Amino acid sequence: MVRYSILLMVAVLASCTGSLSDAQKKRIRESMEQGEIKKFSEATITEAAFDYGRKVAALVDKGDGSLNDMARIDSISQAFQIEIILLHSENQDLRTVERQLLEAYMDGGASDDNIQKMGPDSLLYTKPVLRKHADGSVEFMMALGIRMTRKQVVLSIKD
Repeated sequence: MVRYSILLMVAVLASCTGSLSDAQKKRIRESMEQGEIKKFSEATITEAAFDYGRKVAALVDKGDGSLNDMARIDSISQAFQIEIILLHSENQDLRTVERQLLEAYMDGGASDDNIQKMGPDSLLYTKPVLRKHADGSVEFMMALGIRMTRKQVVLSIKD
């Protein structure tokens, strides 16, 4: 009886034509790759978060340099499924970490882009927006903040 059931299963499997299109095969392969368990170091995730944040910031910067086009910023947020915020003293909706970063930028203690953890599963990328004066001095205007999940960052890592 067991021999007949095994033979029947082999016959059923052999009769399958495997008629998946190339697009369907590609989608299946991609979903299998996303489902793979990968282990990345914190340094790799931090570097990938910098890359991801810089990529989004470059898209935002392509618009007007003053960051006044909120419709454009909102569309980029939706496209990447992230939150883009402006860190300035009038923004009352800032989280504690964001306020601390804003103070550091305003006090001149920081002038480069930055990555901070915002809980166990989210990250914050910040980039200062500076105005250069004719005399060579630089004035801090605000910071661009990009809230993203660790999952988005890990999925952006290419092996």
